[in-house]
Amino acid sequence: MVNVLKGERTSTSIDEEVVGFKENADNIIKQLTGGTKELDIDSIVGIPGLGKTTLATMVFTHHCVDKHFDVRSRCSISKEYNLRKVFLEILKQVVGNMDDSPSEDLPDKLRKSLMHKRYLIVLDDIWEVEAWEELQLSFPDDENGSRVVLTTRDEEVARQLKHHSDPYFFDFSLWMRAGTCFRRKYFKERFVPQTYLKQDYKLLKTARDYLL
Repeated sequence: MVNVLKGERTSTSIDEEVVGFKENADNIIKQLTGGTKELDIDSIVGIPGLGKTTLATMVFTHHCVDKHFDVRSRCSISKEYNLRKVFLEILKQVVGNMDDSPSEDLPDKLRKSLMHKRYLIVLDDIWEVEAWEELQLSFPDDENGSRVVLTTRDEEVARQLKHHSDPYFFDFSLWMRAGTCFRRKYFKERFVPQTYLKQDYKLLKTARDYLL
C-alpha cells in the first residue's frame, strides 16, 4: 500500500502518529486526491470524542493536500450555527476579510470566489442535513476534483449527503492502538494515572452504546 503521508515531517508529525490518526488520514487523503473529477463529499463519521476534528485537521494541513488544491478553507458548524459567520469564516480563508459585506451577498461571493478553482472545504461537526442545504449552492462543480470534507456523529446525515464516495467510518481499532502507543510513549513504567484509565473506560462505553 502506497503511503501518501511520506514526505517531510513537520514538528508535530511524530506526535500525530503517536496519537494515532496516520492510517486513517492516509485513507482519506487518497479519497481526496483521487477518484471522480466531479465535486464530492467525503464524510468522516464517528462517536463524540473519537477525534474526527483532529483527523480532519491533520488531513487539511498535510503537504500533499496543500499542493493538490488551489484553495482550502475549514469552518466549524456545530448544532447551533450562524450562517453569516460560517460564510464569513470560509470567505476570509479564500479571499480575505469581508465583514462589511451584506449577508445576502455572501453566498454568491463565495461561489464566484471558488469558480474555476480546485478547492477543499472542511465543514466540521455537521448535525443536520439542512446545514449543508443552506451552503451547497455556494460550492460550484467545475469537474476539477474539488472536495468537501465534513465530520459528523450522525451516520444518517453522512449517508444522505453522499455524492460519490462512501462515508468514512473512523476506525475505532486504530484509535485504541494509538492509545496504547501513547501510553507506552508517555508512561514508560507500568503505572498509568487513574485519570487516563477512566477516560479509556468512558470512551469504550460510549463506543459500545453507539454500536449496539
